[in-house]
Amino acid sequence: MVRGLMRTPRSWGVLAAVVAVSVALDQITKQLAEAFLRGRGLITVIEGFFELRYARNPGAFFSLGADLSPTVRRVFFIAASATAAALIVRLYARARDSQRAFRWALMLLLGGALGNLVDRVLWGEVIDFAHLYWRGVFDWATFNVADTLIVVGLVLLAVDLFRTKKDALGEPSASEQGSA
Repeated sequence: MVRGLMRTPRSWGVLAAVVAVSVALDQITKQLAEAFLRGRGLITVIEGFFELRYARNPGAFFSLGADLSPTVRRVFFIAASATAAALIVRLYARARDSQRAFRWALMLLLGGALGNLVDRVLWGEVIDFAHLYWRGVFDWATFNVADTLIVVGLVLLAVDLFRTKKDALGEPSASEQGSA
């Protein structure tokens, strides 16, 4: 076995399945948004909190990079997504079996990154359709399933980082405290 590639075939199968389902769910919901939301304006789902709206985002999170020229933006975001995907796969290959939250975080991050990469390759921008807000106090950017997967993956990374830090300090982890 190549040094560092410690994952079992089953583990790679789980990664492939989670990523495939993630990308499929992301792409299906974006096609539904394209078919049913485009040109319809806002559809309130939960008054004062959640609405559906069709948007195409040429930039990244919160439209970062949207002001770049279309060619530069497309090349940059495709290269960045492909590089991130390669890094995620490398990290996944090196993850220990005990790093369950870390491995799930990487699977979700990869699914989200590839979901948005499909949009960038096909259209040069990402389809967004979900919008959270709270009565003029809180107004989140319009997002999609891939973005949600990325955020959940980042939260799991933070959980893993917190647990790893506690383990390194010799403090009991959350799972160890629950069994005491």
